[in-house]
Amino acid sequence: MKINHFKIIVFLSFFAISTMAISQNYAPKWDNLKQHKAAPDWFADAKLGVYFHWGVYSVPATGGEWYPRWMYVPDRVGWGSEIYKNHKKEYGENFHYHDFIPLWKAPKFNAKDWVDMFEDMGAKFIGSIAEHHDGFSLWDSKVNEWNSVGMGPGVNMVKEINDETKKRGLKFMATFHHGFNNMFYPKQENTFLRPVSKYSIVQDSVLTPQDEKYRKLYSNMDYDEANDLWLAKLDEVINEFCPDYIWMDFGQRFIKESHRKQFLANYFNKAKELNKEVVVNTKGDFFPTELAVVNVERATMEDITPDVWITDFILGSSWCYDKNNRTAIDPKIAIRMLAEVVSKNGVMLLSAGPMADGTMPEEQIAAMKGIGAWMKLYGEAIYSTRPFISFGEGTTQLKRDPADTWNEYGAIKQGLNKLNAEDVRYTQKGKIVYAIQLGWNENNATRVLKVFSEKGKHLKIENVTVLGSNERIQWKKTSKGLVVKQPTKKPAEADAALVYKITLQ
Repeated sequence: MKINHFKIIVFLSFFAISTMAISQNYAPKWDNLKQHKAAPDWFADAKLGVYFHWGVYSVPATGGEWYPRWMYVPDRVGWGSEIYKNHKKEYGENFHYHDFIPLWKAPKFNAKDWVDMFEDMGAKFIGSIAEHHDGFSLWDSKVNEWNSVGMGPGVNMVKEINDETKKRGLKFMATFHHGFNNMFYPKQENTFLRPVSKYSIVQDSVLTPQDEKYRKLYSNMDYDEANDLWLAKLDEVINEFCPDYIWMDFGQRFIKESHRKQFLANYFNKAKELNKEVVVNTKGDFFPTELAVVNVERATMEDITPDVWITDFILGSSWCYDKNNRTAIDPKIAIRMLAEVVSKNGVMLLSAGPMADGTMPEEQIAAMKGIGAWMKLYGEAIYSTRPFISFGEGTTQLKRDPADTWNEYGAIKQGLNKLNAEDVRYTQKGKIVYAIQLGWNENNATRVLKVFSEKGKHLKIENVTVLGSNERIQWKKTSKGLVVKQPTKKPAEADAALVYKITLQ
């Protein structure tokens, strides 16, 4: 038999190309999905992002975004315990969560204004909440009729924030908390099979409406259907917008592994089709950390980590607007926490809490302006930097909170709001080291940067300046470290943090 070697070569080449094309696509298998780079350079460079908690729960505007859960729990003890009683008193016995939807109007909402203030704050990626635990979607969903376009404000929030963000060349994030929806509202035992968890609330008498038309909102469905809906919602947003970052809340741990893998494959493949580098995070281990960025919510790490991570903090008094507590974060504290996070290879995300009518609370606007004022002047010490050989030094002890067990990564929170001028955090960009002193030191103008006598004793220094100052800075490298002296005149915004710019030889 005569062998046609040319045909064999062509066939083998075609087979190799086909196999390569298939292998380059993501499949819903962990080994395959781990090809994805968890933190692309744009994310590691961005350092600061912002989004918001805005939804039906913004109408009662008290008790937080878990109001819809606690309003159906008569015997709640601790956080949220007052909601059931107060809800009945204010709205009556038969007023359900879905009855708030027609009351949610947003005549003052303006996506451009919101994104303007987020960008002015210094955020390099901007997000919209896509869906919280309550089951109400904030885009024009075809798989969930309970959405903000067909009901309530008539606003396609995901689209509007996406469009405004992209106009500015910034990265867009969509946040999904809906993995917990199937367990969020109390259920009667054995009504629908769900994962066994301490987060489930089982009540003999279920208070949520059981009518068929409310089943998607209150997740009155079996576990398999709930998982399919979880994935279908994500696919809608991925296919229409393909966000640069899909932020995931803790509830995804209750979703089937098969669906979690399929989501990632769908997301990564869509991103590849569009030639985008995208990010997803994990709170816990529902996604492997090889492909997802770790989120430690309202906490920091003990030391510099080899991988980029992220943490979330609140701009207002709670995640969503609280009419009874009109406070906001001190911009000085926010800047100091940002320096702390970035020095350890982290990224910081802030969450705003707008009013139901679309107004951003004045106190949160003021906080964003304060953060932005510092970032405009000294952002070079934050953006596109990487950790130095040491994260920092100082007197403030950041401690693990043994009572806060939900955070698998340590819940190191205590002391974050007490960082001060005695503390320094380091960042680096090439031959430039930034020593960020966390405040203006009124008591002692001279400080010793000890790292330069320890891990950095081999480093040779060419010059030291202070950002925002024209004064010649006094400095000297000694056996105790690099001795530097504050300028005599305080630079603008230095009450939040003062930046020494150290040029290495």
